[in-house]
Amino acid sequence: MPYRSLNAIALANEVLVVLAIVLDLGITFANTIARYGFNSGIHFAEDMSAILIGVITWLGSAAYFRRAGGMSYTALVDHAGGIAGAALRSAGLWLVLAVIAISLSSFPQFFNRQLMQSLPVLGISNAAVVGWQAVGLTLLGIFAIEKLADIPWRGVALAFGVLLVLAVGVVALRHLYDRGAEFDPLLPIAAVMVAAFLTGAPIAVILGLGGALYFIITGDAPLAAIPAAYQAGITSFILLAIPFFMLAGALMEVSGLARRMIDMVQEWIGHWAGGLLLAEVVAMYIFSGISGSKAADMATVGSVMKGPMRERGYPATESVAVLAAAAAMGEVIPPSLALLILGSISTLSVGALFLAGIVPAACLAIVLMIAIVFRSRDGRMPKGPRFALGRALRSIPPSIPALLLPVIVVGSIVGGVASPTESSSFASVYGFLVAAIVYRSIGFGSAWIALREAALTAGMILLMVAMANLLSQAIVIDGLGRTLASAFGALQSPMSFLFLSMTAMIVVGFVLEGFPAILISAPILLPVAERMGIDPLQYGILLVMAVGIGVFLPPVGIGYYIACAIGDAPTNKTMRPSLVYNVWLVAGLIVVMLVPAITLAVPHAFGFR
Repeated sequence: MPYRSLNAIALANEVLVVLAIVLDLGITFANTIARYGFNSGIHFAEDMSAILIGVITWLGSAAYFRRAGGMSYTALVDHAGGIAGAALRSAGLWLVLAVIAISLSSFPQFFNRQLMQSLPVLGISNAAVVGWQAVGLTLLGIFAIEKLADIPWRGVALAFGVLLVLAVGVVALRHLYDRGAEFDPLLPIAAVMVAAFLTGAPIAVILGLGGALYFIITGDAPLAAIPAAYQAGITSFILLAIPFFMLAGALMEVSGLARRMIDMVQEWIGHWAGGLLLAEVVAMYIFSGISGSKAADMATVGSVMKGPMRERGYPATESVAVLAAAAAMGEVIPPSLALLILGSISTLSVGALFLAGIVPAACLAIVLMIAIVFRSRDGRMPKGPRFALGRALRSIPPSIPALLLPVIVVGSIVGGVASPTESSSFASVYGFLVAAIVYRSIGFGSAWIALREAALTAGMILLMVAMANLLSQAIVIDGLGRTLASAFGALQSPMSFLFLSMTAMIVVGFVLEGFPAILISAPILLPVAERMGIDPLQYGILLVMAVGIGVFLPPVGIGYYIACAIGDAPTNKTMRPSLVYNVWLVAGLIVVMLVPAITLAVPHAFGFR
């Protein structure tokens, strides 16, 4: 298919995804206003949201894949050259196509069942909800083939040969399993997933691959369970908050609202030795409470701080190391997407999680600032611009409307005014109105960019949630979760469990993107923590913090490489200072672990138990 045709298809796809997020935002916001203002909501709101989240997930992830390649580990692929690099890239794309082929081959049986069911209010067939899965997977396959076409054929052929060997191995394992051979299928599957990880395949696809291979090898469920698991993974109403919060953050970025906040922070503390690094930490703390996306946080704060850092002579390696550590700190600052996902797969209240994360994140921020002060004592960290009280005071009013956004979000949830999803719609509408009316800094072009980036990134995140649900079901059926729970439960001391499980979570975050690590680990470990007398709210926050540290931990953590790319810093030279700041983060994690009140005091004060 000519590239021109593909470009037209891709553009139409992106337009459809943007229209879906706009329509969903309008319905959710109007439903909330009608329910609280007139005591009568929009009856079909949930049915429409079920349809639209399917559009955002499946079409948005396909569009993201074409533009950015998917959220993946690409360090090995980027450093490999020649035929080896081509083969690695091709292998990742062949795996994408393999997962799509498996999913689509099992889709008709699932789809036929859905045809017999109807949405409760609209009364139309459930096919309107699940049909987007087939459309999105088909587009994903087309875009994968497009990428394969740009790779030298030798690498493509070599990778295909390896994939055929893998397919033969899967058939052999199925034969052995049917004949009663005693082995845990998850062990060879884990090896395949590690290999897939190194090829740069999207993390979401790797999770789907692991789950699909389990059902193929064992035959413990019909293959129609694969698309059913995908769909079940994105049915939680809470997950709608993800695209809305991402939209609010994107609006902050493209309209200049984030820059005003960062400028204010620089004016007040940037004049100290190492002051711009301190300002970077504070800016990340504030902006993490608005964007909800660590990549967006780092891109916004890093791009704004990069110029002043260079002008003042700050080493790029130091500023990027602080940026990555501050992003890890921000994983539990509301409205954190990690906390939203944790709330969607557990019994923990999202409002309680939001409140519980504020002080622990502040604790890590203080620890990072102490580390910066210590590293600035030898004079290698220059001072920022000279402090001027008048200029600092003038920087406050322009930032106030933007600073009110996290207050509105957390306040509306804690006050019982709105659910997390409804609150996220408030955040998006408020962000747009502030940008358009107060700052007058947004037009059609910037609004389109914000909507597109939010919708596409949210689509890939939701695809990750969908495919992680398939792997989670495989883990449950296999009994691995029970085995791990028993192993951790055998520990006599709750503190031993905390230290061991947090170490495990840092390692898991080290090798996986944060969301799948939470999706897989939380259902296993949270019940164990509760049985051992550990408050599940405290444990949930600790789990997200530990995973966050792992995600930004060199030399493998995905977030670390994103930070280096944003800050234009060499990964090898940034590794040492980054490890230093991560040691301080671990020290902060231990403090939060040893003092439960740091996590629980605020939610308890608001009546959350």
